[in-house]
Order: sequence, then C-alpha cells, then structure tokens
Amino acid sequence: MITTALTLVLLVGLAVDLGGQVHAKQRAQDIAAEAARAGGQQLQAGTAIRGQAAVADPGAAVAAARAYIAGAPGVTGTATVVTGTRVVADTQSTYTTQFLSIIGIGALTVTGHAEVQITRAVDGVAQ
Repeated sequence: MITTALTLVLLVGLAVDLGGQVHAKQRAQDIAAEAARAGGQQLQAGTAIRGQAAVADPGAAVAAARAYIAGAPGVTGTATVVTGTRVVADTQSTYTTQFLSIIGIGALTVTGHAEVQITRAVDGVAQ
C-alpha cells in the first residue's frame, strides 16, 4: 500500500515537472524568436530607404535582440548577425523542479534557438 502510494506520488511529480520543463522550453523558444525578430527589424537605413537592399545593421540588431532577452526575467542568451541578412538568437533558462528535487534533481536547463532571415520584397516577391 505504501509502495503504491509512493509510486503514484513519484509519477504525478514526474508529470508535473516534465510539464513544467516543457512550458519553460516553450518560453525560452518564444523569447529567442522575439529577440531575433527585434534584431531583424534593425536595418541599415541608407540601403533600405533607397530600396537597394534589406541588410541588418549588425550593432543595432545585436543590441535590440540582447535588450529583448535582458527584459525577460530568468532568461539569458546571445544574439549574432550572420551574413548581414540573418539574425540568430539563443536563450537559456532553468526550470526549478517541484517534485524531482526529492530524488536529487533540483533544476532542469532549457534552451531556445531562433533565426530570422531578412528579405526584401517588391510586390510580394522576394528580391
């Protein structure tokens, strides 16, 4: 009887903590996606205004993405600009377990990754 009750508590605890980890993973992924989007909106003004190209301003793009990540409590991350038209954001967070700490697992690390491709379009067609 006691063994059955303990087993049920552990199974419920496992379900709660794995569900919490999935939620934390989704949050880390969402923050990475929004940080990459924020960075992708930072274009080199001259070429964009003249309609010549849509190229990221590397300094502004990285700063915008990092600022977005910094505004998310409990999340750390990095941002980079690759080839001038792609912004990459990676995030990391930790989920503090509720039940798994009973067996020595106090925290689960989760990560997020997102890339944004900057594309110039004319009449709905990528240029």
